[in-house]
Amino acid sequence: MSVLKFKCRCCNSYHDIKRTVPTGFSGWSYPGMEWSDFTDEVPPLTQERWRITEVVKKIGSNNIPNVGDVRTVRVMLPFEEEIGSEFYMDYMPVSAYLDSFETADQFENSAIVKCRFTEIISADDYNAWIKVKVLDVIMFPQLADAFPAYKTEESLEDFGTICSCNDIDANDAPWKLISWDAQGDVYEGKVIFTDAGGIAHIVWLNIEDFFTHISYFGNIIKT
Repeated sequence: MSVLKFKCRCCNSYHDIKRTVPTGFSGWSYPGMEWSDFTDEVPPLTQERWRITEVVKKIGSNNIPNVGDVRTVRVMLPFEEEIGSEFYMDYMPVSAYLDSFETADQFENSAIVKCRFTEIISADDYNAWIKVKVLDVIMFPQLADAFPAYKTEESLEDFGTICSCNDIDANDAPWKLISWDAQGDVYEGKVIFTDAGGIAHIVWLNIEDFFTHISYFGNIIKT
């Protein structure tokens, strides 16, 4: 069975995607895929991604995936799978997908979703509408309990600027997004969750450069 994969829009070429999981993390997932509430009728693939205009923003879904659901998702680079394969994808509310994390609700309503690729609705060289069956859903607040802790002596906040996000008190936020970028060409962002006992956990890391866009999930704590 052939693999569904996509060209880079910048260089119009295919690229091998590195998926080596960094030390301390438990797995990897596809970020930046566009969850929708469509079934069989989907917008044409020539339509702009919904982060670009107000009209196409309406494509995004704020319905959190549930186990057993069959959902329609628009996929693009770095997606590379064949029908029947199982993999993880990030789910975020539309506001977080478009503008990154800003509030505690956005973190708490995001998830790592295990999927099985079931059908291609439409596809071109750069993106496709596909159907997936939802096999498992791990909400961001559950990540620290879902995976064994990896202990490190290094600081959990070892790069970039810190944005502490909470609807009530930013200084006491249980969630932090720490990120850095190089003029928009290279980006790393990680989510740190502080539990009720005051222990901080890195639960999600997102890395993006010219040809790589991948997320990693797990449970890293400082000794």
